[in-house]
Amino acid sequence: MANRILTTIKNSAQVVLTLGLMIGIVDQISDDKALIEYKSPRGVISYTTVSLAQSACVPSEGQKVYFYKDYKIVTCVDNFPD
Repeated sequence: MANRILTTIKNSAQVVLTLGLMIGIVDQISDDKALIEYKSPRGVISYTTVSLAQSACVPSEGQKVYFYKDYKIVTCVDNFPD
């Protein structure tokens, strides 16, 4: 019973974390910051700045990344279809 409850809590936490994950393209890198361009849920081009020190990878300009807005990059995508 306790294992089932812990599994449910873990799955719920993963859903909440995944909801905040976004995808964008690194527009510019300066010092320890990356400027990322992304489309907002309304389809408007927007920008956010994230810390490279907090990030899981170091991207290059023009690279697609998965990130949390105003926080950090979670994954750098090496190859992706257009």
